[in-house]
Amino acid sequence: MPHIGLDIGSYSVKACQMKEKGGKYAVVNFGVADISEELTDGMDPAQKDILVFDAIKRVFADNNIKGTSLSLSVSGDQVIVRYIKLPFMTREELKSTIRIDGEQYIPFNINECVLDFSMLGEIVEEGQKKIEVLLVAVKEEVVNHYIALVKSLGFDITAIDVDCFALQNAYEAVYGVNPEEVVALLNIGAKYSNINIIEGGVTMYSRDIPIGGSLLTKDIARELACTFPEAEKIKKEIGGIIIESEETKLTRIPSKDDKKIRIYGAMVPTINKLITEVRRAFDFYESSSKKKSITKIVLSGGSAKLKNIDKFISERMKLTVELFDAFKEVEREDPRIESKLQETRLYAPVSLGLSLRRPK
Repeated sequence: MPHIGLDIGSYSVKACQMKEKGGKYAVVNFGVADISEELTDGMDPAQKDILVFDAIKRVFADNNIKGTSLSLSVSGDQVIVRYIKLPFMTREELKSTIRIDGEQYIPFNINECVLDFSMLGEIVEEGQKKIEVLLVAVKEEVVNHYIALVKSLGFDITAIDVDCFALQNAYEAVYGVNPEEVVALLNIGAKYSNINIIEGGVTMYSRDIPIGGSLLTKDIARELACTFPEAEKIKKEIGGIIIESEETKLTRIPSKDDKKIRIYGAMVPTINKLITEVRRAFDFYESSSKKKSITKIVLSGGSAKLKNIDKFISERMKLTVELFDAFKEVEREDPRIESKLQETRLYAPVSLGLSLRRPK
């Protein structure tokens, strides 16, 4: 049975089922189900679990996704990703010392965390040979909670990943690896935006920014004096960035009667905050260890569907911005799902990347 990738976000659940076909990948099915019309932040955990449980069941049933084996991911403030340098040692030596070596970089009790690492390469600093290491720590209670939730639905979990790495997995499966490019993957989720900077197929920097689509919806709700569900519907239907003569319109006084301009004006401060954080991440990456300059940004997530947001970010960042076409080079097992794939392609990268994961 083809493997399933399950992306449990803070607003919706995405499930993608892929299979290998003649050395290439084919999508069997994909679906999205909202967890709740309201924000789940601050909700009683037991109540939220019920909503998530129901959304997972709906996304499988409504999209005819069948199977028992899946991979899922985690993100946000319960996940710590650090890039560290250590004295040179072998992988086996690092496995036995990583908890001791990594403890100073983790703000949690390291004995209550699940750790993983990847050796990125060797360097020489001040005449000393060192290794660069990508260190990931997740609170064990978070991992156990996800496992219990998904297993209660009868699934077997083959892997637990981090959103930004699943995003990279999807990008490389769809677009391949260009050793000359440094690509920044920016996934704008409901609560968090994930950044992953990849160089020649290797993650060199990643970060979760606590700014996402739900803040844009709150901006609209405040501007139009409406409820969150009403604002979310308005955002999806007419939300966007105002463009004139192919140039991004950065300043304009909203009219009381022009709803689109009012929505644009309400969202821009939050989008600018996100761009500021992205720029800081880029500056940090490019200033550390004489890294290469970033070539382009590839944009995904629900808010990437906002009209002209790619042009707005491109103008502000002075970089090429592309929309992540998750199913661009992926075959279709059933051509009847084509219209659904085109409609949901920007939601799909994390779950697609997870569906390609296999236990080592």
